[in-house]
Amino acid sequence: MNIYLFGKTSLSGEFFYDYFNLKKTKYKIKSFSRDEKKGYKVDLKNPNTFSVINNDEFILISFAPIWHLADFLNDLFYHEKSKLRNLKGIIACSSTSALTKRFESNNYDKNLVKKLLRSEKAIISISEKLNINCQIIRPTMIYGSFKDIKDNNISKILYIMRHLKIVFLPSKTGLRQPIHAYQLAEVVYFLMLKSLKAKTKISNIFINLGGDIILNYYEIIQSLKNSLSKNDAARKCLILKIPNRFYLISILPVMIFSPKSFAALSRICSDLSGFEKACEITRNKPRSFPFSNDFK
Repeated sequence: MNIYLFGKTSLSGEFFYDYFNLKKTKYKIKSFSRDEKKGYKVDLKNPNTFSVINNDEFILISFAPIWHLADFLNDLFYHEKSKLRNLKGIIACSSTSALTKRFESNNYDKNLVKKLLRSEKAIISISEKLNINCQIIRPTMIYGSFKDIKDNNISKILYIMRHLKIVFLPSKTGLRQPIHAYQLAEVVYFLMLKSLKAKTKISNIFINLGGDIILNYYEIIQSLKNSLSKNDAARKCLILKIPNRFYLISILPVMIFSPKSFAALSRICSDLSGFEKACEITRNKPRSFPFSNDFK
């Protein structure tokens, strides 16, 4: 049995590939990439580039954008179905944005939600037609770094803190459940083994996944500051709390120039947590935040 990995060059993909190899399992991992130097050749936008290796059975694990994976599988299913003959399971990463951005008014977020939900539905439909296990993981607020690859969440917060002397936050910030990319790799590996050992179809198709600790935005920033070295510029950034109504009024001008950015800033006040904890799936001890010293 082979493990076909798509999206290996993403932050989460790199962590999973590294974690998989450390486990020294009997299964073989094959990474696919548009760059032949980084794995077997495949372009998800051009399914003709995909070839099954030695006609062995395989499970497909994807950290690539789920809409690319959905289009890729759909094209193969209807035009080159023989290439899916030995596919025995799918584990694909989506995003909790499919849930948390459903009621946003800006076009970017509305289109993102539609794209995520449409892609998830397409992948599940194909897996049902092939009668194979399919699990869609929706992680929230992924953070971490791997060599020169950085996340799009915590790293942005630190960038702002390192370049501004003062940051204003609403006095009541919303809850978050940040998950390190390493934790996501642990969960995907656990689900992979579960899928391989399953004698019947797995029922939990969707997993809305978060980290082990629930924090509000202010607590996240303070935890980050405390984890940094003493000479890090972010430690000198002053965090000032202002009443929520004043905070929302102060960011109103942003709506004129970027409704998407305004939505992101206003979500700081909203609770976006309550997802399944990584430790509840892997049965590991709860991880603290930040989990590692990626940002030092």
